[in-house]
Parts: sequence; structure tokens; C-alpha cells
Amino acid sequence: MNEVKVAQRFALAGFLISTLFFVFWLLDDEFNFFHLPTADNPPPGNYTQPAVRAFLEKLNFVFCPPYVVTSFAGMDLGWTANLMLWAISLVLNTGLYFIVGLIVAALWNELEYYRKKPKS
Repeated sequence: MNEVKVAQRFALAGFLISTLFFVFWLLDDEFNFFHLPTADNPPPGNYTQPAVRAFLEKLNFVFCPPYVVTSFAGMDLGWTANLMLWAISLVLNTGLYFIVGLIVAALWNELEYYRKKPKS
């Protein structure tokens, strides 16, 4: 198994995951998929966000670890600054997935080596 090829596929997966999460949250801000309260219609007394939205936020932080740092740094910045921080997060996430792909491929090759090694 070619380690670099596997790592490139992992990096592509990291790139796509980051991009899909970005597009989803961008569309959620525009179309309000979860019917969250806005300034026009205030929430009732004890409001909690829908469970699916909370789950997606947690998945976003799990699958895109650099997003944790960039989201806290750009929480109150403008749209352009948040876009630049997302691009930085995208590059970091792609590199992280590439490194994970290299580790997985190296471990897989070691396992294959020990399986094929003649027992004496």
C-alpha cells in the first residue's frame, strides 16, 4: 500500500468534511433549517436548541479540530475575518488528516509485513 496515496485520500476527506460543514452552517444561517428564534420572534422561557443541531455542532468540533481554535478567535469578528479563519482552519484540517493518513498507512504496512513474515 502506497502511504502517500492513502494520506492524500485522507487529506481529501478532511478538505471535503471542512468544506461541507462550512457550506452547511452558511446555509443554516441563511435559511434557518432548525427554526431557531431570531430577534423578531424571541424564544420562550427555557429554550434549548434542537438535539440534531447540537449533535452537528459536536460533530463539527470532532471532525474539524482546528475549528475549535479559529471559532473562538473569530467569534465576534466580521464575515470576511471569519472566512479567512475558516480558510486557515481548512488548511490545518487538511494537513491534520494527511498526517493521520500517513500514520494509518504506516501501521497498515507494518501489520501486512508481520502477517507475511515467515514463521521460523
